[in-house]
Amino acid sequence: MSIPKVCCLAIALAAVSLAPASAGRILDEGKLDTSWFGEDREFRKADEIDYLWVKPGFSLSGTKVQFAAWEAPEFMGEKAGDRDAKDKRLAGNLTGDMPEIFAEAFRNGLAGTVTVVKSGGGVKVVGRIVDCTEGSAAAKFWVGMGAGSGSTTFDMKFIDTKSGALVAAIHHRVVSGSNLSTTDSKFVKWVDEFAERLAKKGLEGLYNSGKRAKD
Repeated sequence: MSIPKVCCLAIALAAVSLAPASAGRILDEGKLDTSWFGEDREFRKADEIDYLWVKPGFSLSGTKVQFAAWEAPEFMGEKAGDRDAKDKRLAGNLTGDMPEIFAEAFRNGLAGTVTVVKSGGGVKVVGRIVDCTEGSAAAKFWVGMGAGSGSTTFDMKFIDTKSGALVAAIHHRVVSGSNLSTTDSKFVKWVDEFAERLAKKGLEGLYNSGKRAKD
């Protein structure tokens, strides 16, 4: 007995309604799963930020920001299987330091604009490392040209604490290509510079001046 067409349509609509609303795309050579941020959004490449999304009208100015503990590292991407115990240990150490790294940068770079708090606040910031490698100091020194580069790739989201809604999202890779820097020192420097850019343009200003990020 054949199933009536109206029943087939009802089944199809039910399947669509049950599909996860957070289904997203896999970008940046597998390191960016947009579903971690919820529904898919238009990411843009902004000033020194690989992927950035900001809710229209959102501003950090005058807000109290809490940098919460980060999630455990989740190595993703085409080279996830190449990361060794040293890389994973570095990712773990950086993860524990992330809240204070960002908090200190915001206290220094955004003083008078943003108040960093240990709990509560209007915006909560969380993140995770999705790729990390120490690189090779020897290759940096002897080979150069990007050989032996260390890097940290991370996701970070800014959440409105009252509504639970996402107000900003970042996915970025920080590279240490010089033998004068390490993976972690280069990352700290990037965070300091990120806070300085926010002081000048704000998150929405950075987003509006950016261009649609390539997949």
